[in-house]
Amino acid sequence: MATKDLDIIMDSEQQIFHMPRSVLPKFPSEPSVRASFINTIPSSLFVDKPSFLSWVDFSLEHPDEIWETEVGQEGTLFHYISFFGANNGVPAFSVEVYGNDESLGVNDFSLIVNQDDLLPLRLGKLVYSRSLEWQRERLVRSLNEKALATYDKGKLEEARDLIDAAIRFSGHSTAYLFNNRGLICWKMGETDEAKENFRASIRLDDTNGDPYFNIGLIFFDEANYPQALHFLRRAVEIDPSDSQFLTELGHLYLELDREEEALALFREAFKNDPNDPQVDFHLGHYFLYKKRDPKHAVKYYEKGLKKDPLDQFALADLAVAHWIRGNRRKASLIHKMLQRSGQLMPYTISRLVYLNTEMGNYENALNYYQKALSHAEPFEPEWLHYNAAVIYAKTGMSKQALDILVLAVQEGGEAVVKRAMSDSALQRLTSTTHFKKLVKQANRRRNR
Repeated sequence: MATKDLDIIMDSEQQIFHMPRSVLPKFPSEPSVRASFINTIPSSLFVDKPSFLSWVDFSLEHPDEIWETEVGQEGTLFHYISFFGANNGVPAFSVEVYGNDESLGVNDFSLIVNQDDLLPLRLGKLVYSRSLEWQRERLVRSLNEKALATYDKGKLEEARDLIDAAIRFSGHSTAYLFNNRGLICWKMGETDEAKENFRASIRLDDTNGDPYFNIGLIFFDEANYPQALHFLRRAVEIDPSDSQFLTELGHLYLELDREEEALALFREAFKNDPNDPQVDFHLGHYFLYKKRDPKHAVKYYEKGLKKDPLDQFALADLAVAHWIRGNRRKASLIHKMLQRSGQLMPYTISRLVYLNTEMGNYENALNYYQKALSHAEPFEPEWLHYNAAVIYAKTGMSKQALDILVLAVQEGGEAVVKRAMSDSALQRLTSTTHFKKLVKQANRRRNR
């Protein structure tokens, strides 16, 4: 582009607008050029002005500084400067560009070997500085790292303030910052805002699979399977070797009863990262909750826990699988291990509500139930309410049981009604007029 412009400028017959006189210093003599690049230019190379023509494009594309100077009312001179000396000193190469309302083109170029010759070029307005941009980038990266560290500590409001400052300093143009802001908003329970941030990240950089993966997981959580499928597939298309992408897409296929496709993805994920326990955990989840096969579930959970022995989700599900199989002692040992954990995740708390209900530890179950409801987004609230209703029904508190069962049906609809109808603990409640009205409401919701 620059050399083409220069050819037009040099051809007086094609010159399309008046170019001002250059303020660049005269191109230096051969001895001056060689002296400024001591022992770096072979004696066989030409060092006259035409031999530096190839430097024009480089300086226009990778300047260290750009200075703008008004030229009367007619136009503007821009000096693109690349420094080869220490501390932004000589030798330096400058390309002078002139622009007005009609056009823009290269006016001249020169190699600058005297420090004093730089001064007139740097008297205007500094419109770009690589060193300042690098300082800004370091500040943005520092704010981002602080935001992620604060996020890991659970200080979400502070983390969002830090990431917002990073976005402002970046000029709202950095994709990874919006992806990280989406993660923070997601953890805060603000899923709509999280989605917008992930979409903003995708608009800025559609070659990164992370925001596709993250927004796909949100839609997965919301049981919006078509959207989840779209975004998780796109993540895998971008990075088909990422075992996490493959595993979560495989998990979605299991939910859609597309077992062969899921298992193919799990095999691929295992091949790419045999030390990743998530493939084992997802297979355990599949056999426990979809296939109703706790024996195979135990096998896969234990296999994965050898790789990651502290995974709360897997431990909680392993306890459930052992309990269903009748291994009460193993289930109780895992249950005690989880109780000693410092910070329990919503998923884990939900499983502890179920386990304590099944074990007859009703007070513990209700304590975990209240703890689960204190989260902004409790995991599977319909089943949390359902288990609490079972406890109240078993302890003769029918009114409380029915009130909470209403909440369960409101959250889970037909699935909760179907399970309640077959639950002996709730038999007295399901025969009441009030419950029959709930069934009709659930059916209306399904029809809509």
